[in-house]
Amino acid sequence: MEEQEEESGMDTTYIGIMLAVFLVIAALAIDIGYLYVSDEDLQTAAETSSLAGAKALKERILNQVKTDASGLQGVLSDQVQASARTAAIDAVSGLHTSVALIEIAHKNGNRLTDENNMTVGFWNISTHKYTPGGTPVNAMQVRTRRTAENEAVGLGAMGNFLAKMSGTQKFNYTPEATSAIPPRANANIAICVDACESSCRYPDICSIPERKMVSDPWDPRKDPPAKNHYAYTTLLHQPTAAINFSNLICLDLPPQEACGKQIFTILDPDNNALRDIESMMYNPNIDSPNKEYDKSGNLVGWWVIAPVTDCPSARQGKVFEQHAVTKYALIRISRICVSGASGCQQTGTSFKAPPALCSGGNGLYIDRISCVNCGVQALQQFPGLRPVLVD
Repeated sequence: MEEQEEESGMDTTYIGIMLAVFLVIAALAIDIGYLYVSDEDLQTAAETSSLAGAKALKERILNQVKTDASGLQGVLSDQVQASARTAAIDAVSGLHTSVALIEIAHKNGNRLTDENNMTVGFWNISTHKYTPGGTPVNAMQVRTRRTAENEAVGLGAMGNFLAKMSGTQKFNYTPEATSAIPPRANANIAICVDACESSCRYPDICSIPERKMVSDPWDPRKDPPAKNHYAYTTLLHQPTAAINFSNLICLDLPPQEACGKQIFTILDPDNNALRDIESMMYNPNIDSPNKEYDKSGNLVGWWVIAPVTDCPSARQGKVFEQHAVTKYALIRISRICVSGASGCQQTGTSFKAPPALCSGGNGLYIDRISCVNCGVQALQQFPGLRPVLVD
């Protein structure tokens, strides 16, 4: 009888111990995402890293074009792109250092291996396919993986194992992401084809005397030259009663592949659209990587890619029409001045040009321009201004 009581006591003790173990494991299954690098962390890191690398590619290409276009081919054929690789690694270094590490090993190669988790190459705007090591270089591919879990935190390697057993992590999960800088329109203005003079063909950027652009209904018999003419555009978006033109400007939508396509344009003599674009230009939080500042921190220009169409005639008025995009124009808007009310509000604040800039009156002014035709080889070398995830 006593022997049976002893066995029963041992069984109870054993069950109690196992129950405690199972409760610990269950708690780890719930909280493991806070203690270790999750699969979502890895995927996000891969995307963040590739976008940072593509941004560095864009900056190098654009800086080369602005300073010495003759050196562009050397930049586009560089299959190492050291600055882009450094930017990609820096974008995720330091993440989760208190608990675990994300690894992006690289050997400056363009093939994914155990020792190399990063490539640069060519993303074809026509086929939408990426070729590691291909030229002209316009994209970056990144693969992330976990390092050994930090032994100083949690249960170390045992915790990593439990995370995988619980389903919080996958075994050998190594996500990949590819980002590119395809040429896409991001401006809400469409300029007239006459503005693209033959001497301003990409990669040559023309510095021009500051040119005041005109968006009023235009009559070629009596109005300013067509090269000074532009229309407002929502690109491929058709305004509706629910989403009006102002919404489409102020939402700062992603760039669009508009070359060779029909876009929606309008001529707005009331300057409502220009007020919105002015506010977007002088908002320091909008498209800041493509804005130039002087040494005093004053904005001197905003680089945008504008679609180029024929010259809409006076009949357009306030009615949206469709016009075919035949070129892209890389332009620098030097200033925008509109009197009266301000435009777009971001977090309750709208922005106006500094009064000292607007002594010359209302208008949109440009001082740099470079154009490229749709469908030509040079378009493959034309950098988009905003990196995008393509895979």
